[in-house]
Amino acid sequence: MNSEVEIDVFSDERYPYYPKPNLIDLVAGRRTIKETILYDVDWYEKQSANLMTSKPVTQIETGTKTVITTSTTHRNYSSLLIAVGCVPFVPSFEGLSKRNVYVARTIDDALDIKEAVKGSGREIIIGGGILGIELAAAIKTLGGNPIGVTNIETLLPQQLDEAGSQILLGHLEKMGLTVLRGFSCVKISGEHAVDGIISDKGDKIEGDVVIIATGVRSNTQIAKNSGIKVNRGIVADDYMQTSASGIYAAGDCMEWNGQWNGIIPWATASARVAAKNMLRYGSMKFEGIIASNTLQVVGIDLSSIGVINPRSPEFEVLVSADEKKGTYYKAVIKDSIIVGAISLGNRKLAMKLRGLVTRITDVSDMKESIFDSD
Repeated sequence: MNSEVEIDVFSDERYPYYPKPNLIDLVAGRRTIKETILYDVDWYEKQSANLMTSKPVTQIETGTKTVITTSTTHRNYSSLLIAVGCVPFVPSFEGLSKRNVYVARTIDDALDIKEAVKGSGREIIIGGGILGIELAAAIKTLGGNPIGVTNIETLLPQQLDEAGSQILLGHLEKMGLTVLRGFSCVKISGEHAVDGIISDKGDKIEGDVVIIATGVRSNTQIAKNSGIKVNRGIVADDYMQTSASGIYAAGDCMEWNGQWNGIIPWATASARVAAKNMLRYGSMKFEGIIASNTLQVVGIDLSSIGVINPRSPEFEVLVSADEKKGTYYKAVIKDSIIVGAISLGNRKLAMKLRGLVTRITDVSDMKESIFDSD
């Protein structure tokens, strides 16, 4: 970091920065608030950055690069970066305003959920993505009785295909976790507080806590308020500059070349480019990323990269599945080059497949051994 550069950081949070995945451990009681936070106030001070918590920015006056918060105005910056991430996507269910309905976006949300579980009989998690599954496992750790529901048939649709989803379901069942697929919630029932959810077919699941984990959307509100171009996300060029000169966007709130990703590699790569160009415009171009995820889902290693669900015949697909071991591997090949892969249950193989994809490897002579991890 250039120590001569003055940096102001505005946040609507009352806590310094923490990775969102840490919220799962906070719910489960595996982390304290202090352990959840990655960069505390002292870290910002060491970086000569002025952190202003509980200062949500509502608008930018693009001509003067003036930042307007809910309580103050800050004028004449040299350059600005919008890096506000995502907001939870909450479908328009009937009954959202009832007591004991939660989303898991912030530390305070996680603490509220943890407290609610203590007095509940059953917790319903709506959503079959990573957050929904991990929340169910965290609540189980607390001694809760969670049940997950999703309106689709494939768990983790961004990371798995249908066959891999079945293997993951087997893991969850062994852990005592239930996920009902094909359940389309339309209503949260109860007079004042939650007593369950109702599907579009009239089926009811009883429960006294509902947590909505149905995905995220780019947080574009500041850009919209400021007249900055928005599509799915805040539109940025190759230098991460928005439609307003000297104002940049990076991370989950940003869209580039019609592409958007809500994953950490996208955030870090785009932030690096934005930072370079904020200091010297034109010094670095963003070239996109190969979409990839490497994570643990309820303690199981899962990695996916590149094309994992091809829809046309020019792709060749190799699969190895073992329900007893709970492993699932997939390689997607086009013109002898591996262009995508899934590895569930084997970290060593995941690293191998990831390397093959990123190196644009011709796998003509290794198809029979492609899933060997030794």
